[in-house]
Amino acid sequence: MPPQFGTDNLRRYYLTNHVIQCLKNPLKPQYNGGIVVNSELNDGLNGWSLAGGAKIGNKVSSDGNKFIVASERKGSYHGFSQTFQLDKEKFYVISGWVQVNHGDDTSIAVIFKTQSGFQHAAWVNAKSGCWSMFKGGLANASGPAQLYFETNNTSIDIWADSISVQPFSQKEWESHQNRSIEKARKSKVAIQVVDSQGKPLPNATISVEQRRADFSFGVTINKNILNNNAYQNWFFSRFKVTVFEDEMKWYSTEATQGNVNYSTADAMVELCKSKGVAVRGHNILWDDPNHQPTWVPALYPQQLSVAADKRVESVVAKYKGEIFHWDVINENLHFNFFESKLGPNASTHFFRLASQFDNTTLFLNDFFTIEKTYEISAPANYLKKIKQLRKEGYGGPLGIGLQGHFSLPIPPYIRSALDMLASAKLPIWITELDVTNTTNQVIFLDQIIKEVVSHPAVEGVLIWSAWKRYGCYRMCLTDKNFNNLPTGDVVDKTRCLKNPLKPQYNGGIVVNSELNDGLNGWSLAGDAKIKNNVSSDGNKFIVASERKGPNHGFSQTFQLDKDKFYVISGWVQVNHGDDTSITVIFKTQDGFQHAAWVIAKSGCWSMFKGGLANASGPAQLYFETNNTSIDIWADSISVQPFSQEEWERHQNQSIEKVRKSKVAIQVVDSQGKPLPNATIALEQGRADFPFGVAINANILDNTAYQNWFFSRFKVTVFEDEMKWYSTEVTQGNVNYSKADAMVKLCKSKGVAVRGHNILWDNPKLQPNWVPALSPQQLSIAADKRVESVVAKYKGEIFHWDVINENLHFNFFESKLGPNASTHFFRLASQFDNTTMFLNEFFTIEKTYETSSPANYLKKIKQLRTEGYGGPLGIGLQGHFSLPIPPYIRSALDMLASAKLPIWITELDVTNSTNQVKFLDQIIKEVVSHPAVEGVLIWSGWKRYGCYRMCLTDNNFKNLPTGDVVDKARVTLSHEGLVGITNAKGYFETSLFHGDYKAIVAHPSVPKSFQYNFTVTPNGGSDHVKSLSYKFTTV
Repeated sequence: MPPQFGTDNLRRYYLTNHVIQCLKNPLKPQYNGGIVVNSELNDGLNGWSLAGGAKIGNKVSSDGNKFIVASERKGSYHGFSQTFQLDKEKFYVISGWVQVNHGDDTSIAVIFKTQSGFQHAAWVNAKSGCWSMFKGGLANASGPAQLYFETNNTSIDIWADSISVQPFSQKEWESHQNRSIEKARKSKVAIQVVDSQGKPLPNATISVEQRRADFSFGVTINKNILNNNAYQNWFFSRFKVTVFEDEMKWYSTEATQGNVNYSTADAMVELCKSKGVAVRGHNILWDDPNHQPTWVPALYPQQLSVAADKRVESVVAKYKGEIFHWDVINENLHFNFFESKLGPNASTHFFRLASQFDNTTLFLNDFFTIEKTYEISAPANYLKKIKQLRKEGYGGPLGIGLQGHFSLPIPPYIRSALDMLASAKLPIWITELDVTNTTNQVIFLDQIIKEVVSHPAVEGVLIWSAWKRYGCYRMCLTDKNFNNLPTGDVVDKTRCLKNPLKPQYNGGIVVNSELNDGLNGWSLAGDAKIKNNVSSDGNKFIVASERKGPNHGFSQTFQLDKDKFYVISGWVQVNHGDDTSITVIFKTQDGFQHAAWVIAKSGCWSMFKGGLANASGPAQLYFETNNTSIDIWADSISVQPFSQEEWERHQNQSIEKVRKSKVAIQVVDSQGKPLPNATIALEQGRADFPFGVAINANILDNTAYQNWFFSRFKVTVFEDEMKWYSTEVTQGNVNYSKADAMVKLCKSKGVAVRGHNILWDNPKLQPNWVPALSPQQLSIAADKRVESVVAKYKGEIFHWDVINENLHFNFFESKLGPNASTHFFRLASQFDNTTMFLNEFFTIEKTYETSSPANYLKKIKQLRTEGYGGPLGIGLQGHFSLPIPPYIRSALDMLASAKLPIWITELDVTNSTNQVKFLDQIIKEVVSHPAVEGVLIWSGWKRYGCYRMCLTDNNFKNLPTGDVVDKARVTLSHEGLVGITNAKGYFETSLFHGDYKAIVAHPSVPKSFQYNFTVTPNGGSDHVKSLSYKFTTV
């Protein structure tokens, strides 16, 4: 059954649907095939030969794609082959696409027969009816090598296409690593030293000390550190993140049943906390039967279930807030102790159980996924396990743990494996990195660290080298006196944005946007000094110093067209300070218009992005900050005009790309022959993009209201009925009767309910008894409110707006301290692991400093810094008067950088002459943005009038605004879509993502038949061809 909207299913669907792809045709070969002859099979079987007992042929699909087929295979690797001459000094990246003639889960190995024997280069789970990609690598091989494709099931026909074998010299490989580290881990920084008059000071010495690293890099420790000062000095002088070797494992904390002892782990946690070192949780359970507490294997299944559940609750609840991450059930691709005793869903059960006690990210953790080409834990099977967890009901934060116990590393395989795993879009950590003690241990360690650190999907690395007097697990970093061994030197070497990017649109209509032509195009505004500066490596930029007023500095004048939209962007820096708010302003004929806000820092360049509309004639661009002691630097400034026709064309293209996929449906008879002129009628069930409307209690006893609403929408939010002032009018008298009735009604109609809101930071919108409470009383009352409403509706709503509008207001912070918001986020997450949202106005509606995208991102960072690590979302209310489409788009672009779900939560437009036009414009803008995951219109019906915008009259006949919403709703679906198959039995179209029922009829078939199918995203690629479905007549 496809996932329905609800507490976790909504998020789970978003997390997994992108890997459920079925490609009708493979993509083009990587690197144009590299050294493969006839990689796309467009030249018959040229370059390919028969291997063993089989038949090989070149086939052509109905739409002209050519591929190679091995059939009637007499042995596992019998089929087609190609021979290459390999160079031992080179790395080889292997990739391609495979399909099988029947079955949905055939494991195929990509193998090279070299002079040293068989080497596995990649694994892939192949299916019939679609092409699956493989990617892998080969190293340390020379001379002739034959490429084979192997599967043990000889009844399977193997198809292959777009095969590539690309060699890289080690110099090329390292060059890519270094470029990737520069791009993914670093930013260029320019630091200028000036005297009190702002004059540059040459020959100044700058000493930089890093306080916090954004990329986590640490080392394992064990209990030996507790009473060893030399060990402590070595470790704490180097690292800010660690994991314990054994001290949190079950066999260490409960050696005899019922006698739980965390004293060693407690002491280690306390020591790390005192030194500011974060601790990763390893592990809750271990699926290896040889690594259980000695008393566990003898337990009956029921006894084991009780004991394991107690273990999960005990360790996770105890260390909540003191550790990050948990490896939940270690190595459960390789082993199955708990599954063999408790059933195949045991892993999922333990993930779900652990998430009840801590909302930190829960990890799978396995070996031989990147270390070697090993089928059991191959990337394809790791992704399959992730999909299994999601399908069986775990919807919480999930991570990919890769142990990294290496012997002979294959860098191209490591990179390819990480590429494949990165498609899951989950955090990846290298959790236990070491290299076996051989002649090349130091070389290999250095090689592996560079490879994983340079991969943009890897978020942290932990070296597995806890010190023991008698020797480490497989690799030590120091001797017994804590002097570095060569491996320690490699690790030490690892521990250790100067220039802005190029201007967008090449600067658009800005003259001298990169400041490479002195001050040409720029003029002095007000009382200040402006000049063109050059950094030590030649980057040129403009500087305004000795400023006498907020907007005094540099300026440029443009001629604007009222019918055009303008996208504004660029980069700024200040000479001192880390938190300077700068406004980008245009002085037009109608006055000053704010186009963007940015928080600028010294020592690095910060990007701004914004927009301007409804302005004509001359307009001067300014940069403003109230602190006149600040020097403003700017570079790569762009002002790009778009006609409204260009703007709408982009919206439509974006909707096609991010909301829809091309689909090819073929109808065939029972013998597999295409049926032309078959009629396919499509009915859409669940839509992938939630689009709904707010409701209120008036719906409970109004049939006309119900008919209008439930015939249109599958997602909603309640206007007031869940708010604190509605559910606890007098202190202690909590009444959820209206909210309960509305939830029950929605559930009966299959409509998902979004949670709004737990608390509200506006002092004027509290229950009337709240403002008089003392801080202590308020703390108790608010905590009770959080627990009451979140626990009550767990599993019945999705999302919660936790503390509404806390960029604009600070009622709770003023009473309870600056961390109040974070406290309530953490508290709410204890009672439900649904996504917790911020929810604000005037972030996309207008250029308003308090809730600007820059300040919204700052609030997100504050929540994370103060300890909220759970699922987080960005709620944008969207109460518009005069929309500025380029500003909306730019603001969403900025917010999307947080990589959090974004919802438009309360969209309406004030009642004016252009209300209908503006509403249509805004809906198109937000629906077309790829970062927006859902939209809710704020128009709960009331007889005396809606909040700011109604969609119907009192007889529930659509107003013009209702027609706009209906048009948008219909545009996002396919009501009444009917197609006819062509001569080859195909009907091709573009469908919105979601679930469909196809009703197929053909004159040769006595009655119509039905098929259910799901259309999923194709990853936003312009190169992905149609999703392919085949319907066979009964």
